[in-house]
Amino acid sequence: MSECNEQILQFAPFESFVSPTFWHKLAELKLDYDRLSDAERSVFGHYTNRKASGCLLEVDYSAYNSAAQPPKFSHAAVGTIYNKNTIEEFKALDKTALLAAEGKRLLADMKNGRVLNDASLLARFTVLSFADLKSHSYYYWFAFPCPLTPTLRLHCDPLRLKGLPESSRYIDAICALPAESQNFFILYANEEQMLWETRSLSGFNEQEAEHYYYCFADPSEYENPAWLMRNYVAFLLQQCPKLVGQTLKFMGLRYDQQMQLDNSLIWQVSQAEPCDYEQVQFVGWELNRNGKMGPRMVNMRDSMDPAKLAENVINLNLKLMKWRLVPDLNLEILAATKCLLFGAGTLGCAVARNLLSWGFKHITLLDNGKVGYSNPVRQSLYTHADAVAGNRMKATTAASRLLEINPSTVSKGFVLEIPMLGHTIGESLRSQTEEHLKLIEQQVQAHDVIFLLTDSRESRWLPTLLGAAHEKIVINAALGFDSYLVMRHGSNREMVGDVIQEIDGLKCISGQQLGCYFCNDVTAPGNVSNQL
Repeated sequence: MSECNEQILQFAPFESFVSPTFWHKLAELKLDYDRLSDAERSVFGHYTNRKASGCLLEVDYSAYNSAAQPPKFSHAAVGTIYNKNTIEEFKALDKTALLAAEGKRLLADMKNGRVLNDASLLARFTVLSFADLKSHSYYYWFAFPCPLTPTLRLHCDPLRLKGLPESSRYIDAICALPAESQNFFILYANEEQMLWETRSLSGFNEQEAEHYYYCFADPSEYENPAWLMRNYVAFLLQQCPKLVGQTLKFMGLRYDQQMQLDNSLIWQVSQAEPCDYEQVQFVGWELNRNGKMGPRMVNMRDSMDPAKLAENVINLNLKLMKWRLVPDLNLEILAATKCLLFGAGTLGCAVARNLLSWGFKHITLLDNGKVGYSNPVRQSLYTHADAVAGNRMKATTAASRLLEINPSTVSKGFVLEIPMLGHTIGESLRSQTEEHLKLIEQQVQAHDVIFLLTDSRESRWLPTLLGAAHEKIVINAALGFDSYLVMRHGSNREMVGDVIQEIDGLKCISGQQLGCYFCNDVTAPGNVSNQL
């Protein structure tokens, strides 16, 4: 081994590589679990030393698992994510204090022995983030905490493993170690005794240190070792201060495509001065793509289906309303509830739009009218072009418009006449009326909630009877020239979780005791069209 001028050892900094699935999972967790909390969350990353490119630390959807599950040929890294609620909080956070706090965690793990049981703690990272879920933009800044210890002196050029005498003995000993244990370990090499064996960090023996190679999985493709070797050195010198000033041999394991270790590098280094770990500072914030200190931003809009984007944003708004206004609201029940609307006019359009805004996805409309010139100004699901066409039916047009508004909606429209009391049905219309009657009953049976939104009393009679017969929830809304009525019909369904509460000054009536639209009428419904 030729001697050369000593130089300071440089390290290859980690580069973060974030899979889109990492952000998708973060959005899901924020909406469904974290909500308004910005508490820290443990995450995991991984890096590989097999045909490494750059010096990458990768995170994906599996980062949020309860235990690390690195892919094959990879090793786990342990991290923490701080996801802030607003961009202002993200910007205002004291980055130096955050890095120092994470660095002290690292030193505590070194000191209390946790690293001896789980060496992956030496590969530590931190993520500061803000998720703008409405625009699908994610601001983030990775840090790889490391104590700012005195410089390491490199005594000679790095050696390749294949250049060592008896290199095959070294390789055989390393390959006998399980792959998952090759992230950090000690290789004992005693050529006089012809003994080469691997040992865990907990098996360190100060008396045998001269025969040790301190091995680690090196994800760097450069001549400089990966950033995580800095923490490895700091750990060893903290555990055994007598190593300060001694020449230490570090071996960065680098597998090629054929899983050969021949090109692994060995650095012989020493640290001349001890480190005061009580007063030490920390470094490790990642540079952005411009090579400057600052966060990065990624927009996931282009990687997501537009319909999925719309669904995510709609769900976000609903959950924000739920968290702040109605914490007990079950949005899953609303999304699964099937709503049947009798009438697609002024009331029908307004109710359908409001159902969409509250997360209802299954909406069916029944109507027999065409879109007229007077409709678009009062009925929000139609346009002037619909009226000009002259043949666009309200039910089908409204259903298609709901799909345009929210592509995840399951909407249908049926053009049919509602059989009404007082309206004569000629023999020529008998078969058509029977078909419509059959279809109406089928739709009532297939839905959970019925809305009566037609423009006459008698058109509500049949749906009212069918709703009572099939024990459906019926909501009735009616507009007059100078009045309006909104009511829920009574039902003799078995009550589930419907507890009658006593409220002072109010008479509380259970759903089973409520009447219907026609209960208090003094006259039977008839044909009112000739009165208009």
